[in-house]
Amino acid sequence: MRIAIVSDIHGNLPALEAVLADIAGRGADLTVNCGDLLSGPLWPRETAERLMALNLPTIAGNHERQLLACARRPGGASDQYAFEHTTAAQREWLAALTGRLEPVPGVLMVHGRPDSDLEYLLDTVDAAEPSGVRAATPGEVGERVRGVGGGTRGLRPQPSSGCDAASRRPAGGQPR
Repeated sequence: MRIAIVSDIHGNLPALEAVLADIAGRGADLTVNCGDLLSGPLWPRETAERLMALNLPTIAGNHERQLLACARRPGGASDQYAFEHTTAAQREWLAALTGRLEPVPGVLMVHGRPDSDLEYLLDTVDAAEPSGVRAATPGEVGERVRGVGGGTRGLRPQPSSGCDAASRRPAGGQPR
């Protein structure tokens, strides 16, 4: 089964449309959405409309939690903007998303790591690296997924050309 992964859309509807067109041309069997959907100063309402209509298996990332917290107190600029430019129904949709999902047996969707939506799985923050990040060692990845159980026991991250296998973001981006 070929699974396409989208993540970190951050309200960028034109970019989402371009990625969806590319996925359609590649013949994925399933497309999943790994969170950070709307926060950003772009098109949160329109992006939510599109994503809700697509009805993809979707999980919440850290920005969904931060956006929804804006109902109680002002948030960061991108989360506050998205909160103010989405409808109550769209925020209810976000609130219903879970942080983990198994869309098919043996595939666990998370935003970041199984234990944190703020920490990387396949990369390690390392101040000694010029980019500030390096590829995680197999031991680091194993430690990060240890104890999750289920379909992750045989997890073997397989990078594809030019992309990070966890997030499908261009190499050099901020994968999670």
